[in-house]
Amino acid sequence: MKILAIIPARKNSKRIKNKNKILLKNKKLIEHTFIVAKKSKLFTDILLTTDDREIIKISKKYNIIAPWLRPKKISGDFSSTYKVIVHAYDWYKENYEKVDGIFILQPTSPFRTIKTIKEMIKIFKTNNKKSVINVSKCNEHPEWMLKLKNKKMLPYLSQKYFTNRSQSLAKLYKINGLGYLINPLILKKEKTLIPKNAVPCINKSKIESLDIDDMQDYLIAKKI
Repeated sequence: MKILAIIPARKNSKRIKNKNKILLKNKKLIEHTFIVAKKSKLFTDILLTTDDREIIKISKKYNIIAPWLRPKKISGDFSSTYKVIVHAYDWYKENYEKVDGIFILQPTSPFRTIKTIKEMIKIFKTNNKKSVINVSKCNEHPEWMLKLKNKKMLPYLSQKYFTNRSQSLAKLYKINGLGYLINPLILKKEKTLIPKNAVPCINKSKIESLDIDDMQDYLIAKKI
């Protein structure tokens, strides 16, 4: 089975300047993803899509395929990751070959393990190539959440849920960004990274599932 890893890395970040190039454990953030992808030896190829020349330069040290700067039309603040991945895969398919799965590795998950990558590929194979999404259990529950309206706190869902015990709450899960393993045929058909009938890969590690989104996440990561 052929699996292509695609690493999407934008140049700019709103919450942390040059986030993909900040130092973590004596390496640039994105290097952690390069390293685990190469060490895993699970991918047919590893393709970088970025609008940052410096990141392309870093990738060469790890023999990552980085053939071009990402076009400006899909590099803005509101550009969808779906379009970025489709652009990268279309190029790869035209210049290399078709693959059975596209494994999206976001650089903001530096503690991703080879074990998790293997597990997601195993689930992909045993579920007839249905897309696999890595998820974590939610610590907060929407039934106990509030919203502000006219400076007043109101139930996000309904007042009746506040009487529920924590043991009675349904188990909910959130996408943690660790990995998306997508069937390219489904990607093109449904035009989303989270297609219908996707299969979960449940990650129980709070450390591994840490997604560096803002400065607080980064400070936590530095202490690990």
